[in-house]
Amino acid sequence: MISLLLPNIYTGTTKILPPQQSQSTAAAMLNQLGGLAGIAGPSLGIKNPNDLYIGMLKSRTVADSLIARFELRKLYESKTADDTRRVLEANTRIASGKDGLITIEFDDKDAKFSAQVANAYVDELYKLTGVLAVTEAASST
Repeated sequence: MISLLLPNIYTGTTKILPPQQSQSTAAAMLNQLGGLAGIAGPSLGIKNPNDLYIGMLKSRTVADSLIARFELRKLYESKTADDTRRVLEANTRIASGKDGLITIEFDDKDAKFSAQVANAYVDELYKLTGVLAVTEAASST
């Protein structure tokens, strides 16, 4: 009976196949750590390159970009940016499957909006990896 009173929640889903390790900017960042990678990788929970991409997708940088892009603070009627980040995080699931794909799911009452936000995560990841590639190139010169 209660389920009739609850609003419909739609899940926007997108899947990405990260670049292979040899082509990956994220993997190159780990390689720059040299001997530290063996120590830091496991302690940071990084078991494979997908973990690094998931970490970037869950980063504050990506969250803040999405908050600004979709005006989520106003939409969620949040008092602070931290509150908005918490709501965004609660509505988002990001995981790596055994098939090597990273799945991004976002829940919302609006089906179109949930798909837009899920796809925006991919856009923001590409922007972030592009910035990291430029930063890496600048530091190696």
